[in-house]
Amino acid sequence: MLDLACGDGRYAYDLGQKGFHVQAADVDHDRFQYHDKIKFQHCTLDNPLPFGDNSFDYVLFLETVEHLKNPFFVIGEIGRVLNENGCLIISTPNILNIGSRIRFLFEGGFDFFREPLLDYAKFHHNNLQNMHIVVWRYHELEWLLSEGNLKIETSFTDFIKPQLKIISFFLKPLLRIRSYFQEKRADRKGGVNYRRINKILFSEELLLGRHLILKARKTLKK
Repeated sequence: MLDLACGDGRYAYDLGQKGFHVQAADVDHDRFQYHDKIKFQHCTLDNPLPFGDNSFDYVLFLETVEHLKNPFFVIGEIGRVLNENGCLIISTPNILNIGSRIRFLFEGGFDFFREPLLDYAKFHHNNLQNMHIVVWRYHELEWLLSEGNLKIETSFTDFIKPQLKIISFFLKPLLRIRSYFQEKRADRKGGVNYRRINKILFSEELLLGRHLILKARKTLKK
């Protein structure tokens, strides 16, 4: 397994303890805490990954895609280093949960994407690697991964917000009515069939989850 953008290495270490052969990689050599236990490779995501084609069965890529200036290049590199039929586990803040949607209505910013980037960059000019640059819905992530020959199999979340269950009880019927008319309009006028994506968007993980976690499998090249 490749733990890409591994940070301090906690996940890499835990996976090693579970029996995985783990290669950790990150731009920050000093932040990584397990040099004596896990193999570490310094790399930046602006350049090709320093690994050969078809090198890994799994790639772990957590809470990083929202920081990237070159996401299609990076996902392409992940697809390159994965073995045939290999799996990518990727996560990003879930901006589609009901609470985040309500925040956008009142603030104009989603959960984890509240600060104006220009002001954030000026205030935290020495810590720009932690700035959230791009907001990713499920829709765009699905397309991004497909461009790297990766197909989503399953979606998960790390935490269901209990307070959102109450809000969901009242709002979910309205959302379903809106989706119903969206689908019927598409049937009449032609074009995209929204039933597939709406089924995903109404899952508990998408409506109530804090982060969006996707398992995607490498497919044959287009």
